[in-house]
Amino acid sequence: MKGMETADLIIRGSQIFDSTGEAPFAGWIAVKDRRIAAVFPGALDTSRIGPGTILVDAGDRTITCGFHDSHTHLLMAGMFRSYPNLSAARSESEAVAFMRADADAHPEKGGWVIGFGWYHVFWENKQLPTKDTLDAVFPNRPVLLLNAEAHGAWVNSVALRIAGIDRDTPDPFGGEVARDASGEATGFLYESAVGLVTKHAMALPEDEEKRLIRAYMEGAKRYGITSVNDVMPYFHGNMGSPAVYSAMDQADELTVRIHAAPDLLGDLDEVLRWRALYNSDKLRFDMVKSFLDGVSTTHTALMLEDYADAPGNRGRSLFDLELIGQAVPEAHRRGLSVKLHSCGDASLRKALDFYEYAREIYGENHCRHAIEHCEIVDAADIPRFGALDVVPSVQPEHLALTRTFAENPYRVTLGEDLAAQTWPLRRMLKSAGVLAIGSDCPVVDSNPFLEIGRAVTRTHNDGEPKGGWNPAEKLSLAEVLRAYTWGSAYAVGREDELGTLEVGKFADIAITDANLFSVEAEALKECTVWMTVMDGKIVYTK
Repeated sequence: MKGMETADLIIRGSQIFDSTGEAPFAGWIAVKDRRIAAVFPGALDTSRIGPGTILVDAGDRTITCGFHDSHTHLLMAGMFRSYPNLSAARSESEAVAFMRADADAHPEKGGWVIGFGWYHVFWENKQLPTKDTLDAVFPNRPVLLLNAEAHGAWVNSVALRIAGIDRDTPDPFGGEVARDASGEATGFLYESAVGLVTKHAMALPEDEEKRLIRAYMEGAKRYGITSVNDVMPYFHGNMGSPAVYSAMDQADELTVRIHAAPDLLGDLDEVLRWRALYNSDKLRFDMVKSFLDGVSTTHTALMLEDYADAPGNRGRSLFDLELIGQAVPEAHRRGLSVKLHSCGDASLRKALDFYEYAREIYGENHCRHAIEHCEIVDAADIPRFGALDVVPSVQPEHLALTRTFAENPYRVTLGEDLAAQTWPLRRMLKSAGVLAIGSDCPVVDSNPFLEIGRAVTRTHNDGEPKGGWNPAEKLSLAEVLRAYTWGSAYAVGREDELGTLEVGKFADIAITDANLFSVEAEALKECTVWMTVMDGKIVYTK
């Protein structure tokens, strides 16, 4: 802001957390032409106020940079907000009843019946469901119900027929079609086998893609989310059309900045074309992503040692690791940052090996490679994050996918000793100097306060275990907010434009409904957003 030029927007309050320090301060922020023009402690300079200036008094609410979700499946997150959520179901029959009620309430939908969030671990009998219960209610419509981890699907006979799955269908690499004693598909699909059905169920027309993106953005506004990393690959290929994203960008419809990460094992030449063609303040294609393994709850995370409840089983890779080992250096050479899904300690070590090899043969460059999830990490590998400049991209809410600590499946699959070492957030932060935080929506809701509260307390919703699970790995509120803003911006190479409340950066700002620094830690997950500013415009007010 030059001379006495007045601001478009001024926000003042007693709790400004700029993501550069450790504590909030009282002062004001001036916005001009989409960017932050001034940040000052103390009394407001009234000469900045002109006839058109919007003045917002936040009082003692926390003012922070807009949240940057480092890991979201964007279109599926839109589905999560549009389609039934089955997380409250406590049995197979109850989940089917939920779906029937939704179908009866929306007869106009037709076509595929899609739902999210069921988890047999939550059910009383803990047994995987079958197609039979779905067939009884949906004999003529195809059904696809993704589980809470989104690494398994429950489908009916119509969906199996559309996908061409029968007793002769071979299991795809990294996946499995569950079968009964006679060899017939039961209706449950593991890991990459999910893609046999989703390639049909999730082949979306342009207008539906736009509807789902709008549905996601409507929720994002209410959560103070102003940037998102869209991890596009699913088991059947990329979800989302770059041309559709760009059309919405050109029409000035985007209220989140999208940093898209297409498939590492796809056509990298095409990704480079997208990077050149779709390169704006709100849309970037600078990254690629792939799965190394699955999740430990289904014994598909790659482990260094056997699962505690499955001797001889150390998980499985979802894609050919040799191909990924070739693709990572090639992406690095082309200047594309790589994001590798890793839940097990063996896959995480492999990811670090791939990044190390890429640097050895092509040298260091501007890439910001990341490992997604980082749930189980061998202690010997933690120092390698800093040594290799690899960003840990984490989702703390995964600590507590079950309602109570007693129900936590990690303690069963991993054993108590290893489970007690999971999600080493503080040690990774110390090594890397940065954490990026996201939600992994639709695995959980994109609500940032779930992640914030979980990282600070490390307890389940029942308050257990007392003092937190592996409490030495708790993060302070300031560390979590910095990771959710500056850390995620750093992970996409945009820390000079985003992630802190500093002069010259884009005016992406979230104002919470309370002073987060005075709220009890256990109550953080109940907080909400009072106002969201994106690109200098107020896009949401509570």
